[in-house]
Amino acid sequence: MIVATAGHVDHGKTALVRALTGVDTDRLPEEKQRGLTIDLGFAYHPLDGGHVIGFVDVPGHERFVRNMLAGVGSVDLALVVVAADDGVMPQTREHAAILDLLGVTECIAVVSKVDKVDAARAAEVGAEIGTLLSTTGMRDAEVHRVSALSGAGMDGLIAALRERALGLAARAANGRFRLCIDRVFTLKGAGLVVTGTVHAGMAGAGERLVVTPDGYEARIRGIHAQDRPAEQARAGERCALNLSGRGIGPETIARGDWVVDRALHAPSDRIDVRLRVLPAEMRALRHWTPVHVHLAASHSTARVAVLGAGGIAPGDGGRVQIVLDRPLHALAGDRIVIRDQSATRTMGGGTVIDPFSPKRGRARPARLAWLDAIEGLGPRQAGTDARTAEGHDPEQAVERHDTEKERAWVDEEHDPARVDAQAVEGCDAERAGARADEEHDPARTGVRAIGRHEPEQAVARVIASTATGVDTGWIRRAFGVTNPEIERMLDVAGAVRVPDAGDDRCFSPAHWTDLQDEILAFLETFHRERPRLHGANANDVRLGLARRVNRSVVEQALAALLHRGAIARRGTTVRLPEHRVTLGANDERVWPRVARALDPAKGSPPSLRQAAEQLKIDEAELGALLKRATNAGLVLPVTRTRFVPLAAVKALAAHAESLACVSPEGRFTAAEYKSHARVGRNFAIELLEFFDRSGFTERLGDRRRVRRSVADTFGTEDDANDRGRGSHPGGALGLQIR
Repeated sequence: MIVATAGHVDHGKTALVRALTGVDTDRLPEEKQRGLTIDLGFAYHPLDGGHVIGFVDVPGHERFVRNMLAGVGSVDLALVVVAADDGVMPQTREHAAILDLLGVTECIAVVSKVDKVDAARAAEVGAEIGTLLSTTGMRDAEVHRVSALSGAGMDGLIAALRERALGLAARAANGRFRLCIDRVFTLKGAGLVVTGTVHAGMAGAGERLVVTPDGYEARIRGIHAQDRPAEQARAGERCALNLSGRGIGPETIARGDWVVDRALHAPSDRIDVRLRVLPAEMRALRHWTPVHVHLAASHSTARVAVLGAGGIAPGDGGRVQIVLDRPLHALAGDRIVIRDQSATRTMGGGTVIDPFSPKRGRARPARLAWLDAIEGLGPRQAGTDARTAEGHDPEQAVERHDTEKERAWVDEEHDPARVDAQAVEGCDAERAGARADEEHDPARTGVRAIGRHEPEQAVARVIASTATGVDTGWIRRAFGVTNPEIERMLDVAGAVRVPDAGDDRCFSPAHWTDLQDEILAFLETFHRERPRLHGANANDVRLGLARRVNRSVVEQALAALLHRGAIARRGTTVRLPEHRVTLGANDERVWPRVARALDPAKGSPPSLRQAAEQLKIDEAELGALLKRATNAGLVLPVTRTRFVPLAAVKALAAHAESLACVSPEGRFTAAEYKSHARVGRNFAIELLEFFDRSGFTERLGDRRRVRRSVADTFGTEDDANDRGRGSHPGGALGLQIR
């Protein structure tokens, strides 16, 4: 169990940890000299059965709130400490607000230094703490009155901590590994060591990870977990990792960097957030306000772009895009805290909705609908973000505030000299008490909807609501999940999976059916407007759709339509089965002789000029005939001047297919294909480039691989008589309906 202290400076947090563990967490000489905690301190208290309580002692002085934030990013329990002789003070309030913004609900309140006051005063301070926490998620905190000096009440506090630790369920080590670094140092004989709390997953000695956002590769040489040697670092544990790797060291790695699974190295400079503004704020949070953003130990200056109305009032919540000056690692469900431009007060905080927010169109209806789906908000809640204030157009605001002029803008009404104490003392207790209960607070409902415990529902909602499909790469990076976890998510969503550029594109069955219906409607229009063309190619179809999807998705949808006989394919074009284009009577008489001349069976086919000379036909006249034959699907233009009959193209493609079967990893060079197909070098290169454009092959350096079968690429229709009715012997190219 990880426990973090919280409270005002000189309220006895460090003395309390020392009394509990025997460890003085003030390790810096300046801390000893000044008698106050400046940076994070760590101590451990072993329990029976191998359990350990880890304490993170955080600074209480207002100047070191940034260090405090670095220590409470992922804790199991908070110790809110208030000195009996002082009572609740400004930093007590700010620390409590920060813990609430970070979603901490497990808490023990401690009235310290009771040896300095009488029992009545100790009881009064205990009541003050209860009032302070009553408007937070820590409202059920039990209160202990103790003295670290005399030992009064310490046995009861230790017993309460032990009970919580032993009753705490071990945090599930699901997800991909991620640890946020809060200390970096070197040890003689070991090298670089980083410490922090593991937020998700597990990693063992010898594993290779990435230090993000800079992308240094690192190998784990050794692990200490909860101050003990360990084989693995697991979610929920404080760990020290001994790392090695090129370029990493104390000068290149710092507090706030993350050690993550390789798949999670995707730093972002724009994140969508459900943000709640503290009631203590004196004015609404306005669009493009400069702030400091804290995520675990990470920190960056940023601007807040309000999505919807012009601002968020104190005590209210809303959606914003955080535009960061320094890219950070974030996942959906992570908690952030924002402080004002001068870093003197905490303004609010919230939960990351999507860590990969777009640079343009952040307030467009489609984007807001995407965020609605992730959060699981209903129309009423979604409408509160989409509304526009009188005279305020979010779309115009997006364009206006994306300019360099806006980046240099500073709110002339913003006074960086305002101090924490003024903001905290100005807190209106009555307004805070009247704040909406968290069950009905959109800022909190959004948090629950994308919490780490239920990304499955969020992914299912996004897939169900998105007509263009959802990339499994986005799912992996946005939620930090493993491949088996993605499989379970897609099972829950009942997703149709379409291979797309290394990852899968996932559609709901309804959207997948709608896409195919839209393709059929497009082909009907295409035939009506261009009746002399045999059909449309995949790129024609893609550009003709209202929704924007990749060509590979279109190809899979066409394969599904072919499989059920809804369309027919000849060459690289598809058509509705009832559509026919035939050559005229004169062309029919000439075509067999032209087709024989273009046959590459005895070598490379002739160019247009060579064929015209051989056939003794005018070059322009032959070109017009070949265009009509192309429209009829009888011949394919490998280049602008070289045409090959469809049957010959299929035979040449079959050579590539058979060569791939006997080549290492299914990859072959142009020279190997030339020898295998027995064609000239120039024609082999032209042909392979045509195969690449057709989607039959894919070039990888100086080699190629076959992407799809000959039948899936060039059809199975009878090339001479066009008797085919869309028969398609294969399946849907790896299409998986789950």
